[in-house]
Amino acid sequence: MEVDKKELTVMKTFITKLENQANTIVIEDDAGHRQAVDLVATLKETGSRIKNKKESITKPLNEALRNVRDMFRPIEDQFSSAESIIKGKLLDYTRKVNEEARKKEEALAKRVEKGTMKMETAEKKLDTIERVDNTTKGDVGKVSIKKIKKVRIADESKLPREYLVPDMVLIRKDALGGKEIPGVEIYEEETLAASSY
Repeated sequence: MEVDKKELTVMKTFITKLENQANTIVIEDDAGHRQAVDLVATLKETGSRIKNKKESITKPLNEALRNVRDMFRPIEDQFSSAESIIKGKLLDYTRKVNEEARKKEEALAKRVEKGTMKMETAEKKLDTIERVDNTTKGDVGKVSIKKIKKVRIADESKLPREYLVPDMVLIRKDALGGKEIPGVEIYEEETLAASSY
């Protein structure tokens, strides 16, 4: 969808005029107050026109985006499942084979320590132990096993305050609903609502 650049230029020029008026207006008497009220109303009406124009472009785009995501979601879910399954099986096999190799290496080392096997014989047997390398090639691709450091919360109650983010939506709802919340206070702030005739 193409945006009418001339319309945007006209809008920008008008907004610049309104912004200049807002910067220069002086409210010292009733006449200035009425002039400011009219400017707020004009800004409110202009804001609605800007929002409507923007949404006339973004709503169809967002709807199309939702439709495309819905169309691909089942395929992507199936793909993720297949990928997760095969990667899990590859990691399980690698761990199993390498754990068995580690145990065989330990057994050979113990026999050498006890003197029931020569070092040369143990070295030859070590070379025959099956292991899975961190990078394995197939006919059409390869996989690499990497260790990545990750973090998980083991005990949320022990987290320092700096890592806790307040849920302001829930706090506001509960506080305004009458619930006493330590550290939260309700206050009033004056704001201006505008409308045009």
